[in-house]
Amino acid sequence: MLESAVPGNSHAAFGGGRSEKYHLWQLAGPLPNLVITYPTREGIERARVALEQWLSGMGLTLKPSKTRITHTLDATEEEAPGFDFLGFHIQQFRVGRHQSGRCNGKLLGFKTRIRPSAQAIQRHRAAVRAVVKKGRALAQEALIGQLNPLIVGWSQYYRCVSAKATLSSCDNALFPLLLRWARRRHLRKNATWAARRYWHTLGRNHWCFAVPEGPRLIAHASTCIQRHVKVKGAASPYDGNLLYWARRLTHHPLTHTMLGKVLAAQRGRCRFCGLYFRDGDRIELDHIIPRTLGGSDVLWTNRQALHRHSHDQRHAALQAEQVFMTRTQLARSRVR
Repeated sequence: MLESAVPGNSHAAFGGGRSEKYHLWQLAGPLPNLVITYPTREGIERARVALEQWLSGMGLTLKPSKTRITHTLDATEEEAPGFDFLGFHIQQFRVGRHQSGRCNGKLLGFKTRIRPSAQAIQRHRAAVRAVVKKGRALAQEALIGQLNPLIVGWSQYYRCVSAKATLSSCDNALFPLLLRWARRRHLRKNATWAARRYWHTLGRNHWCFAVPEGPRLIAHASTCIQRHVKVKGAASPYDGNLLYWARRLTHHPLTHTMLGKVLAAQRGRCRFCGLYFRDGDRIELDHIIPRTLGGSDVLWTNRQALHRHSHDQRHAALQAEQVFMTRTQLARSRVR
């Protein structure tokens, strides 16, 4: 495994012959990181030499402090197994046959686990601690308003990996910070009094940092873990396999909300035109019974997923129907 900070194209191939091609996948950013994988260390060394030669033509070099070679399963003399990349720690563990990963039906004897990296956890806890410390004079409602976006954004970023234990540990680390914040506001009161004032029971959660009949602090652990399913190797949004992409869009982590429920009920089809949705299509939620006619804005059963153009056509038809009904009523009133 070779890591480096190198700017360049989003995808580039370098090396000698066809069998010695190494593929670079660069992620967005001013100084993005890249990862090169190869089954053997000798191949990684050759890739490193080829990469240095390829970059020298553009006047670039590898950064020694960020370049390292490591193994994802076994520890080496210089490095521990696994590596950190974009806030994730990627490592493989030896497991039994019932938990082992498979490649073309063959047992591998190990399983890859992706978790939040230790540095990412420390940065997040430091950010949360800074918000609580800076908000010592804020009201509880204002403090919750500053913490919720930070907690939700960080938790959503890691919800596709093995992060449940990490999210729970972040909640455990946040509790003493909030308790210290509460006791500082009431120096003559004990911890029991402060807990009863600022923590309440909401549903099954008996320790919810919330304002009575107001906002509540969203816990890290309330984020549901949703496993990411890799796209099939030969699949493409333009291969005509509409059913595959409609099902994949239904199970996409970003649609496990009201949109996901509506897509699952419609089985990946637009209710207006009847065509399947694809990745990249503009999908909009529409009220089946308009709110102006008493339709609910809360229940997902009153929503339908439509293409953007279908949404426009439906509302144009509804407006035309309303105009026709208005003219009919006006003509009847004149006759009377």
